Amino acid sequence: MEQDIFQTRFDEFITPSGHRVKIREQNGADDDILSNPAEATTLKNLSRFIAGIIMDSDYTNSGKLTVDEVHNLPSLDRYAILIHSRIFSLGPTMEFKYNWGENGGEVEYEQDLNELIFDYSQTPTMEELEAKPNAVPFYPEPEKIKDIEFTLTSGKQLKFDLMTANGESYVANLPLDKQTKNQIYVARNLCYMVNEKWDKVSNFALFSVKDMIEIRNHIHSLDPIFNGTTIIENPVTHEKLEVPIVGMKDFFYPGEI
Repeated sequence: MEQDIFQTRFDEFITPSGHRVKIREQNGADDDILSNPAEATTLKNLSRFIAGIIMDSDYTNSGKLTVDEVHNLPSLDRYAILIHSRIFSLGPTMEFKYNWGENGGEVEYEQDLNELIFDYSQTPTMEELEAKPNAVPFYPEPEKIKDIEFTLTSGKQLKFDLMTANGESYVANLPLDKQTKNQIYVARNLCYMVNEKWDKVSNFALFSVKDMIEIRNHIHSLDPIFNGTTIIENPVTHEKLEVPIVGMKDFFYPGEI
């Protein structure tokens, strides 16, 4: 019987919410987890992958995380872990192709994945933030994860949770005609104080246009959005296009046909 010659390496870093995470290098068995089509519809494949590579962390007393616990981590932490893992296991350069059709054909591009993460162990300067506009943002108040309360100028009291994979899966799996602008707030468990009790918001007719502007601004100020995209340019027409990075096949399986 052959001896195991794969020597696992480890990497340690800080997430956008300020937690310490130690991960192992990705191995061949992880491909089966990542490529599971049944779990991909709910993002559970990514949660199972992350739970498998985390060797230690300060999220829990044991240092390990279950799949369900990973599924409920703040989304920006999950994205940062995925990008760190990809850089550590496969290198920072991601090569991919995009087909512009008749106006340019298939073109090869490169993305430095280091541009998508910060050093979350220290507060970034304005210059650092401006240098990496597409990077996973920091949580400005990382101690606030669930039941984040705020009051509108109209006096309405609300609370919400940071976005998780549960919330992202909820929005992604809604019927197309239900994927409206406000569903990202339903996904964050937005609640409204009524008669001294918290009711989950499902009807946004309760709020004025001014209320909605305040709700959006407040939530996104504490729970910034990571689009996971980069801008590519057509070398023929010079048209620019925003394309996803983390969702591409080449992110996990570089160079495969």
